Amino acid sequence: MRESPVQIQEKKGFFQRKAVKRLLIAAAVFLILLLLVLLAGYWFVSKSHPDLDGETIAAPVTSEVDVIRDDRGVAKIEAENLEDLFYTQGYVMAQDRLFQMDMTRRLAGGELAEVVGEEALESDEYFRTYGMHRSTEALTEEFDEETTAMVDAFASGVTAYIDEAFAEGEQPLEFRILGYKPDPWTPEDTAIAVKYMGYTLTGNFREEVENYELVRTLGQEAVELFPDYTNFSDFPIIMEENAPALSEAGSRIDAAGHEDAPLQLEELTALFDFMPETWNGSNNWAISGEHTESGFPMIGDDPHLGLAIPSVWYQTHLELEDDFHSVGVTVPGIPGVVLGHNGSVSWGVTSMSADYEDLFLERVNPDNPNEYLYDEEWEEAERIDEEIYIDGEEEPHMHRVEITRNGPIMNKFVEEGPYQAVALKWSGLEAGEELNGILRLNRSENAEEFLEGLDGFVTPGLSWVFADTDNNIGYRGQGLLPIRGSSDGTFPVPGWDPDYQWQGFIPSEELPTIMNPDSGYILTANNMPAAEDYEYEIGRSFFPYRALRLEEMLEDQIAEGTPFTLEDMADQQTDLKNTQAERLLPILIDAVEAWNPQEEAVNAEGEVLEALDDTEQEALAALKDWEFTEEAESSAALIWQLWYESLPEHLFERYLNVNVTNHLTRHQVITAAGGDEDGMLFAGLNEDYHVSFPKAARETFYEAVNRAEEEQGSNPESWEWGEFHTVGIDHPLGSVFPLNLLFNIGGWEMGGSGAVPGALSYDSATGQADHGAGWRFIGDLSSTESFYDVNIPGQSGQWLSPNYDNQMDTWVEGEYYPVIYDKSPDDGFDHVRFVPE
Repeated sequence: MRESPVQIQEKKGFFQRKAVKRLLIAAAVFLILLLLVLLAGYWFVSKSHPDLDGETIAAPVTSEVDVIRDDRGVAKIEAENLEDLFYTQGYVMAQDRLFQMDMTRRLAGGELAEVVGEEALESDEYFRTYGMHRSTEALTEEFDEETTAMVDAFASGVTAYIDEAFAEGEQPLEFRILGYKPDPWTPEDTAIAVKYMGYTLTGNFREEVENYELVRTLGQEAVELFPDYTNFSDFPIIMEENAPALSEAGSRIDAAGHEDAPLQLEELTALFDFMPETWNGSNNWAISGEHTESGFPMIGDDPHLGLAIPSVWYQTHLELEDDFHSVGVTVPGIPGVVLGHNGSVSWGVTSMSADYEDLFLERVNPDNPNEYLYDEEWEEAERIDEEIYIDGEEEPHMHRVEITRNGPIMNKFVEEGPYQAVALKWSGLEAGEELNGILRLNRSENAEEFLEGLDGFVTPGLSWVFADTDNNIGYRGQGLLPIRGSSDGTFPVPGWDPDYQWQGFIPSEELPTIMNPDSGYILTANNMPAAEDYEYEIGRSFFPYRALRLEEMLEDQIAEGTPFTLEDMADQQTDLKNTQAERLLPILIDAVEAWNPQEEAVNAEGEVLEALDDTEQEALAALKDWEFTEEAESSAALIWQLWYESLPEHLFERYLNVNVTNHLTRHQVITAAGGDEDGMLFAGLNEDYHVSFPKAARETFYEAVNRAEEEQGSNPESWEWGEFHTVGIDHPLGSVFPLNLLFNIGGWEMGGSGAVPGALSYDSATGQADHGAGWRFIGDLSSTESFYDVNIPGQSGQWLSPNYDNQMDTWVEGEYYPVIYDKSPDDGFDHVRFVPE
């Protein structure tokens, strides 16, 4: 019987199977839909981006205004009259930075809760109490006729953009997320932007509170721990020559009467959360043409502030026909060019780091809590009920502010005792000439005119360095600096005693000033502005380390006789040598090596420490071989930074139970211990606080190495500073998930720290580098085409704009872009025209 043949079916390929086909079709549909969603999202976001090329905008200008943007989005504005120029600057700035501008005025004016909710209420209460918004009217009253025209035109330009963008549904994304339209811009908003910039460079009252705490805890001997720049003869001083004699009202520290004071520090230190960083700094320097290759002065400037999205600085370029032609940066919300050059003069700033504010202890009338004692009489305080609107709430939150002759009451905290409240007095609340001065600076044709243009500036207190094409270089420490009576600003003072009242302010002609010094250069880096014999007491807590390194580089090259070039300026600005470590680390290493294991040392957990283990020995060897350059690849830089930044906790809190973060105090304590013949730490304090320096060095070194192991493993050869020290820049809305994934940027591994010229400070808990030179600027006055800068992350604050973060890589590499002075549409740049309506 014949068997039936077996039928063999051909096996279908994988992609021919129906189930697979359906899956592929579904995946393709999903990808197409995803692509459409992404495209729609991009369109939705990018519709708020301004048209940068080919547009003609009808505006309330009297003649055509040209806006020419370079490849970085930096706009040159060319106009025939002042009002047209500043109207257009306001409009263009708002295109790039409107949300930032609105956040600044809301933060400084205490109006954040209105758009972000109750979580901003404490901040609003603090700033309403501080009172910058109450000072704006007085500032606008100082405007001369031309400044009024400038600021009014600028405000009109900002408001025009607001109205047009929202009418056309093209408002920036942040306003869509928060769901509100900003109010029209006003001259008072520009005034508060000026005041807020001053506020960010103020904050001495934190130091007064810390000094107070030291004395209360440790007794009068605690003055040994107070930061005093004058203790070290090698620390650079900006103006050392021709200083007048010290008046009898000069420096004195009297700690008596503070040991048993009932000041409740917890209440007052809570305010620190809203205060600016203590060590906001900068570098700037000018070199005379006698030392440069071109024969003309050179200048460098790199202000150090918190890194943010968008940048604190806004690049701007203004040309007013037959008047001035300036390029550089300003602060969003402020018209003009604040830092940069105008073809004849170039200028830059650092924080003067002087003392502009004092805490006054106040006695309250027990029968009338709104009265405060002064000169044996009760005075009525001014009472203001601030209405704070909160998103989602119908009725405003009422916040009572009381203002004494010594400023607003920051806190009432004690019912019994010698005083019951603290008032804060800040010179920055006074009205000044800052906005009048902007036009004077932009029009200055030489160093003398520039110097005169600074007169009357109140805040921020800044060290201005400038140079001109006539080969002059100069310096002015400009700000409204109080003349104190029986105080030097070290402690809170009795507000009821007339002897402690301010006696006016240092006249402009007596502020620290230098022109054409014999050294052939001027540098400032938050170091002491004037020598100890200067007539007025303006502070003692300054920052020496970057100035030390810059001085070293400048002096060495001058001694060699090698002319300076712009390449040298760039190298100096991004230099990573740490003179702080150079001075302190050898002392600490010697102490560790002097430790005898027979002297018991314990770690923070109370465990007894033995002799250095292999990891610790390798770490110590790396430190001994280190040349103090904080490169990203350096293991020694990591160990040093972890060691140094652990000292507030593992030295001062552990042994003294006090909070000390000041760099000068740490420097004083380490150098004093290294020179103590008995090898004692805190030898100037009561004997109960003496600690063996070798023991303390051993214990703190252990904590640093242990932290490094936790971060990067047990092999010191593989440790890298940059792996811990990474740049992270956050947007105001980036604290909320998932907006952080959209707005925030970061991840660059970098060297440096706050102590090196290429400054990049960081959060010691996380390693996030978030404070440094967001704008770097160098220039040679031989030519308007010999200026270079970089501003991070980019010119635009609008997410997905090509100019949102396009300057980051250049900044990370320590490079610069040309500052193009003569821009033209013929060069291929974007061009927009504003024409009369």
